[in-house]
Amino acid sequence: MSQPKQDDKRKQEIEILNRAFQSFNEATQQLQSSYDKLQDRVKTLDLELARKNEELEVNLKEKEEVKNYLYYILESLTTGVIVVDGEGKITTFNKTAGTITDLEPPFCLGKTLKEVFESDLVENLVSRSGKTDAQNITLDREFKTFKGRNVNIRISSSPVMDNSGEPIGNVIIIQDTTQLKRLEEEAQRNQRLRATGEMAAGIAHEIRNPLGSIELFASLLKKDLEHDKEKTEVIDHISASIKNMDRIISSLLLFAKSPRPSQQKCDINELLSNLLDNSANIIIPENIKTVRKFERDGMITNGDNGLLKQVFLNLIRNGVQAMPDGGELELTTEQSNSAFSINGARKDQRRFVTVTISDTGSGVPKEHLMKIFNPFFTTKDKGTGLGLSISHNIIKAHQGTIDAENRKGKGTTFIVKIPCWDHELDEH
Repeated sequence: MSQPKQDDKRKQEIEILNRAFQSFNEATQQLQSSYDKLQDRVKTLDLELARKNEELEVNLKEKEEVKNYLYYILESLTTGVIVVDGEGKITTFNKTAGTITDLEPPFCLGKTLKEVFESDLVENLVSRSGKTDAQNITLDREFKTFKGRNVNIRISSSPVMDNSGEPIGNVIIIQDTTQLKRLEEEAQRNQRLRATGEMAAGIAHEIRNPLGSIELFASLLKKDLEHDKEKTEVIDHISASIKNMDRIISSLLLFAKSPRPSQQKCDINELLSNLLDNSANIIIPENIKTVRKFERDGMITNGDNGLLKQVFLNLIRNGVQAMPDGGELELTTEQSNSAFSINGARKDQRRFVTVTISDTGSGVPKEHLMKIFNPFFTTKDKGTGLGLSISHNIIKAHQGTIDAENRKGKGTTFIVKIPCWDHELDEH
């Protein structure tokens, strides 16, 4: 092959190679451009993803805060809340529900109502609410807790609905109405006592006048018949009966009269010790053992020493009389805090002294417990039935409370609560 032809062939090959390189460079540039665009897109997506993640974290945090907020509200409610799902399993059991029923909330979660409660009351209520058109069923019942306490509760059940209106469970609301019922009973008792007191005062005055005349004529008759022993004995019986009636009338007037306690410091420990140690107040038989459990400090109340002495003397005497065959009389004093009504207007957190006087007698029948503070109610042959009524009036005048309950073992316990002396409230 001639030299010129060889040169032309090389030129053609070089030109082809140049075009190939040029095509490769163009492809490389396009690829670099695509890569740069893809990198920019990835950066944009990374920024958008980071923003979405931040939004998601904010949303999750807000949802967690709302969840915690609702949980704190649920745990702070003064009513018990129990929620069961469509399968009857407990999903929510707040702290107050645990306090009322004496159950531990974590123990109840995931279990059925039948597994948690010995009584069928709650399960039957939920079952009934699912069979009726009523949105809410409410019952007032006496309920026995897991620890055996008897409490009065108001319990209601209502269905939980989803967005389509289909039931997905039930919510149960429980309220402890024991204190409310006690306050209602005390209000009714106060109303009865007030009406009885007004009536008693009128009757007492009407009876006392002719009694004085009968006593006068009996004394004159006794002088005329002083030599007739048989007739003077009859007159003595008449005089004794008159004195007994006068004693009852005096008690009536004391009951009818609204006591006004003096505002002074009264040491409850000292008052009770003086009553027990002084035989002039009351004689405690040798077969009765007295036990004193007095808290040392803070037993100073705002009260009238004389009126409170009358109350505790009456309660100690009742305890002694309840144990004719002997037993144990226990007196306890302690201090606690409670919301206390001041002059019937506002409520302040006040300290009060609680005095409990317990005996080991036969106790008071359950049907009599709510009547023992009623005037003229007595189980004693010679009692007037006014001692506890007068004591109730005195303690009420001290802005305190007095209650009675049977002991778990044997006997009766009287619980008296009197506000402590408060330097800020009582020294002005």
